[in-house]
Amino acid sequence: MTPAKRLASSGIFAHTFLQVKSNPVILRLLAYFSAVLLIACLLSPPLYWAGSALADNGVLPFLKGFPFHRYFSRSLQIAAIVMLWPAFRWIDIRRPGELGIEPNPLRWRDLAAGIAVALVPVLLLAAGCLSFEIYRLKKEIAFSGVLRILATAPVVAVLEEFLFRGVLLGLCLRAMKPAAAAIVSSAVFAIVHFMRVARPEAAIPVGWFSGFAQLPQAFSSAPPWPILGWGVLSLLLAGLILAFATCKTRSLFLPIGIHAGWVAGQQGLQLIAKFQIKPEGALLPWIGPNVVSGAVPTGLVPATIIFFSGVLAAVYLRHVRGSLRSS
Repeated sequence: MTPAKRLASSGIFAHTFLQVKSNPVILRLLAYFSAVLLIACLLSPPLYWAGSALADNGVLPFLKGFPFHRYFSRSLQIAAIVMLWPAFRWIDIRRPGELGIEPNPLRWRDLAAGIAVALVPVLLLAAGCLSFEIYRLKKEIAFSGVLRILATAPVVAVLEEFLFRGVLLGLCLRAMKPAAAAIVSSAVFAIVHFMRVARPEAAIPVGWFSGFAQLPQAFSSAPPWPILGWGVLSLLLAGLILAFATCKTRSLFLPIGIHAGWVAGQQGLQLIAKFQIKPEGALLPWIGPNVVSGAVPTGLVPATIIFFSGVLAAVYLRHVRGSLRSS
């Protein structure tokens, strides 16, 4: 790199740093995430000790044998929810409209359309995978798995869309332009999916600093490269589509439908069939295994399918939803 280019590059980074440093919304958002991590680290050991005591005394026997990493994960969720209200007050948010969310008179149509534009491409992908024997049908299918998918898909969609598009995207929109806000929120959406708390050996006693010991190992269970890279690409592309749907409708119903359709379709494929390629990355860059609980596809073909969902969503927004609003 020439000295001139190096100077220009350092100037861009310095300008970006100054923008972040001078933007109170970004700084307060970073403070919120830092507070959530700190509270989870401090809260998880007492929760573990309390849960273990209750289990040993027969008060809550189902907690018997629950490992520490599960208490840490639940502590993160509790801290994120509890700190949300003071964070909103600190950033001076009083109503959803300040995050770009407004009442949606077409909410149920948006929800149904979202499920459709997600499921149709995923079903095409599943049919192709079965036809080319990338996946092979299982001999037995557990009916409980169907109930689990029907329960998991809407819950995951609602929670993640509320947090990532309702809150994170909305906060980013207050601090930066829509394109930058969509990229930043989508990048966080992709990265967070590969954060998994570590599973320490049972012989190691839990102490006051056990929560902090989880942080350096946040990505210890991520899949190997290049499967990880393709998984991040799929999630980043999905995040951009969901952010686009949110900004265009100023509502979460369309992205919730899309998200639920993707989760249901991918987990449905995992339920009825098994990935056959060994080693798993043998067909990359075209297609690889599903990662993150079987809901995130990897490879160029699945990325194209996700993009196709985005195209269908854009067609719905321009030609179908527009006519519904004008009628």
